[in-house]
Amino acid sequence: MAGLTEERDESGKLNARGEIQEAFSFLNVRTWQETMEASARHAVDHLPAGVPVDLVSQYAQPWCLEVAILATRTDAGDRDRLSQLSAQAFAATGEPDDSPLQSEATAASAELQRILGKGGVPMAEPAFVGTAQTLPRLLASGWLALLEHPAEWARLRAHPELMPGAIEELQRYAGPVRSVVRRARASLDLGGVRIPAGDRVLLMLAAANRDPAQFPDPDRLDVTRRATGQVALGMGRNSCAGGTLIRISAAVATDALVAKFRAAELGGAVEWRSGSRFAWPAVLPATLRGRCSSGLVIAQNL
Repeated sequence: MAGLTEERDESGKLNARGEIQEAFSFLNVRTWQETMEASARHAVDHLPAGVPVDLVSQYAQPWCLEVAILATRTDAGDRDRLSQLSAQAFAATGEPDDSPLQSEATAASAELQRILGKGGVPMAEPAFVGTAQTLPRLLASGWLALLEHPAEWARLRAHPELMPGAIEELQRYAGPVRSVVRRARASLDLGGVRIPAGDRVLLMLAAANRDPAQFPDPDRLDVTRRATGQVALGMGRNSCAGGTLIRISAAVATDALVAKFRAAELGGAVEWRSGSRFAWPAVLPATLRGRCSSGLVIAQNL
């Protein structure tokens, strides 16, 4: 958005945007897709049917760790240490500045960068944390929406070619990030409001994604909807530089789940973690029904 820029702890991060987008380009991610699909099939093959399972700890979290290792070209032998460090780095999300978790997160991030810096991937530490920790929360939010709308689960099973658009719709409907902060670099008029230079502005992503002028009947989940323009991953030059990896990974993980099980329902109480700017399921119990043979059919236009 012209005139507004993102607040950052470090200066100059946007200078690496082109390198990050190249590292996680569509072509690069597609070269990893076969490995990601095989890993997802293996993971869902080990999920039991008919009893509650936590889709976060038993599927999303370990699978996303595998994707993070793959995408950052990291030694898989460091898996346990990388998992621990990325969890520590992520644990401070939404915590006050004086929280002990903040200092622990800073130390964990520095150690992650030391380990990951050998791989040659730009900004490998935030890329790893985003894939290993943020992506599972995005998946959990979307899967909860599908558990609450079984007809949409069934529609995706019957029409796997809908998956790319469905991922956009799930982000629109259930994106875990409610808002982001920007600072006005120059005075500007926006929506009839004057924003002076230097003012901080709270951009309500969740409200934008439920704007009826942009998305008719916005409170309805519809996996056939063309959710073009949803802003769950931001938009423009400050959008998620790893958005292609996030979208394809989310499609692969979700397709594996709905292809393996004919139906699913909530298997208990959802445990939430939330703050002023985010909300996601920390524990997502689901009872999976109707196990069938694996057979991913990811649309070729991901």
